[in-house]
Amino acid sequence: MNLRIEKGRNGDFWKDQLPEGISLLRVFDKVIITAALISFAISLIFVIYEENNSSYQMYELMPFIALPFLVCGLIFCIKSKYWVLLILVAAAVVLWFLDIPRTLIFLMLFLVIGASGVVAVVDAIQRAIFYHVLRTIEYVNVKDKLTFGDKAVAFLFNVPEDLDTRNITMDYELNRTKIPWKEVRSSITLGMMVGLFIWIYISMNPTFMDLSVEASVPLLMFTLILYIPVLVMPWSIFRSLNVRIETNYRDFKIYNGIRATLQRMAAPVIAALAFVLVAINTSSIWTVGFYILLSAVMIVAIVAAVSILYYWVFEAATINDIISKWKMFRPVPVFVGLESGEKELSWDDVPGTPRRDKTDFGKLTLPAGKL
Repeated sequence: MNLRIEKGRNGDFWKDQLPEGISLLRVFDKVIITAALISFAISLIFVIYEENNSSYQMYELMPFIALPFLVCGLIFCIKSKYWVLLILVAAAVVLWFLDIPRTLIFLMLFLVIGASGVVAVVDAIQRAIFYHVLRTIEYVNVKDKLTFGDKAVAFLFNVPEDLDTRNITMDYELNRTKIPWKEVRSSITLGMMVGLFIWIYISMNPTFMDLSVEASVPLLMFTLILYIPVLVMPWSIFRSLNVRIETNYRDFKIYNGIRATLQRMAAPVIAALAFVLVAINTSSIWTVGFYILLSAVMIVAIVAAVSILYYWVFEAATINDIISKWKMFRPVPVFVGLESGEKELSWDDVPGTPRRDKTDFGKLTLPAGKL
């Protein structure tokens, strides 16, 4: 454990770094993250180049932005040996040359393969950020000077300034026997909050009112909405494990913090959306409303499908890895008392209590018959 002294608000304190070997990233996760970043960069460069050097419009090129999920989905299928899905990909390639509507081919590929890619990216992000987020939150209200990352985490998770964040813990036993529908609904709710930004984009973009591109609108929205699970689902792991900061009163749950942040952001966005629809939007409000409703249905369908796939395939392994390395992150509780609620402890049970061999005291032998 690498300890160092840092300046705190009420004095100096010892801070330790994350121990070596606590990383949750597997080789597969590193491949997924690398493939997603490289394919996203390639697709973005391609879209920008084609828009400036060809007759294609942005709405026609947007589906290529979803390329990272297709690539990651293919990697996942190959690793998991889901040959049936790979056969469907081969069939889609054949259909491409048979003048089948490419919108249908695109939807088939991304519903079958892209969803797997989205979940693989979500799982890799969870593994990459989990213990780093916990360590940042642990010291965020103790440090005197906060870095930009500290401030970002404190804002994102809505951490109260007067909360002692060091007593962070989680549930160590999680054995699911069915899909947690409450958590699926929670992810859908967060997805709707993020969807507000898409709705403002729809309201202010005259392209959506152009009849010549009307057939491409669902595909464009589908491409944008594919990114919503990547934005909202990585935080679900904090709810699954009930990660919280314990206090003498009501515990502060980490997941509730990020949900509260999104709710605060959603309120002004809703007001802005109403203003755009009434005062700025020059198109038919009914047409805009139809596209907003369509995108809402897509958000529910995509987030629900990705959530079900995540809880079915990925979650158990991720949680097991997190729990197996919890003792590396927190060898002993930060605050230890002699009363645990269930039984009383002695000082000998407190971690760090020194032990002494009683034979060091020697043995007293009295002469026989002298008393």
